[in-house]
Amino acid sequence: MTLLDRLAPATATTWVPVCAVGDLEPLWGEAALVGGVQLALFLLPDGRVRAVSNLDPATGAAVLSRGIVGSRLVDGVQRPTIASPLHKDVFDLETGACFTRAELHLATWQVRESDGTIEVAQRTALVAASHGTSDDDGRRAVAALVEAVRRANPALDVLDSFVDVQQPDVPATLGSLEPGRPAVVVPLLLSAGYHVHVDLAEAAAEAERPVRVSGALGPDPRLARVLARRLHEAGLDDGDRVVLAAAGSSDAGAVADCWTTGRLLAAELGREVSTSFISAAEPRIAEAVAAERAAHPGARVVVATYLLAPGYFAGLAASAGADLASAPLLTAVDPPARELVDIVSELFGRNA
Repeated sequence: MTLLDRLAPATATTWVPVCAVGDLEPLWGEAALVGGVQLALFLLPDGRVRAVSNLDPATGAAVLSRGIVGSRLVDGVQRPTIASPLHKDVFDLETGACFTRAELHLATWQVRESDGTIEVAQRTALVAASHGTSDDDGRRAVAALVEAVRRANPALDVLDSFVDVQQPDVPATLGSLEPGRPAVVVPLLLSAGYHVHVDLAEAAAEAERPVRVSGALGPDPRLARVLARRLHEAGLDDGDRVVLAAAGSSDAGAVADCWTTGRLLAAELGREVSTSFISAAEPRIAEAVAAERAAHPGARVVVATYLLAPGYFAGLAASAGADLASAPLLTAVDPPARELVDIVSELFGRNA
């Protein structure tokens, strides 16, 4: 086994040469040290090269280059695999998924050949940054979204983080990555307010690695579609008056985003929608509900809950005096809407 040392740290845009193609033997691993990170490189029988972390995910031992290369049939396709020489856990060489223990994941690297030289680059990690909540249903709902993003992007490392209430916080999650590994922080927030412009921006600036922060989830017409579905699930009728209930913010841009969402929902429903806020901005939800009742006597008033997940604010929206209130965009019992998974994935892709 040859240990190759390349000191330049790899980033999303930096390809680091590690060896000549001729240095690799089919099905035998080679260890390489790139920017202080140990890799294991494998030349497959079809000529493709794959690179993964040399560290066994279960133990941290630098042994994967001595693992056994094989394959496994998945959905009718043969997937190249590596079996750890320690506990025989089997990993997909392309995605890092573990076939024997789902909780384990092997970090994979990008590989390319340039004039007979194998070059590698670290894959950018997706750090999903949610607000955090003490509500159990809210925690389950957000965790399900992150897991759905993970399943939709099997080649990505998708990590949980929180800006408040829960742990790990964003700096801790960024600090857990391999040295120099780039990351994109995707805020699981509906509007870009203080947390995006200050908390996450500071975490990115202070990280000892390249970090970008994407925009918030909204406004987006796909969120309006999810809101409309939630309203119909709650029992929306043709004659009902609709009040959008957003969390609210002291950030003028975040408030403007909520008004945009109200207009998007109105277009989706083909009816008027009043926009209101639970805190920090005007009009408040109770005032908006009362105004709709006064302007349209006899009509039901239905709240469109423009919140990501169950929690304290969702309770306030439900108790604001309306006849009905829809569930938040995420619930603890329903699978995450595909629209949300797509938005998170696209925000990452635009910033990776």
